[in-house]
Amino acid sequence: MTQKIVYRAAARIVLLDPEDRILLQHIRPSEDQERTIWITPGGELASGETHREAALRELREEVGQAAVALGPCVWVREHEFEFRGTRYRQRERFFLARTESSAIDSTGLEPIEVEIVLGHRWWKLNEIEGARQTVFAPRLIAHFLAPLIDRRIPEKPIDVGI
Repeated sequence: MTQKIVYRAAARIVLLDPEDRILLQHIRPSEDQERTIWITPGGELASGETHREAALRELREEVGQAAVALGPCVWVREHEFEFRGTRYRQRERFFLARTESSAIDSTGLEPIEVEIVLGHRWWKLNEIEGARQTVFAPRLIAHFLAPLIDRRIPEKPIDVGI
């Protein structure tokens, strides 16, 4: 018997601070999984919401960054995952943003996010490149992040794989 797949759209943010560090969230995808992942802030679009609106909302809710100027969509990704017994196929758009503040306020997290978000960290590119036992999503984040740090913005969004 095949499991039904729920399709959903999501917006994520490649948030860089003045030191060119990227903000990543440390998450446990499901309460029964031991594996943890570092991902960019973001989440599912609400009904009637655009990707840009969702990205700005997620920045406010998940990390307390309300005064961020959202840049272009630089990456896209589609992947499948299971969460709490449901299989999802999620299509994500990643928006570039820069912030002057590295302060994090996670008091706006939803209850489900409080359960799975283990923390936040600002990562330098060389730290990501050297993290051999760490799982990132997207997996090749360092490869795709380097040009953004150098302020080389793609003309159209790049598919960053899983």
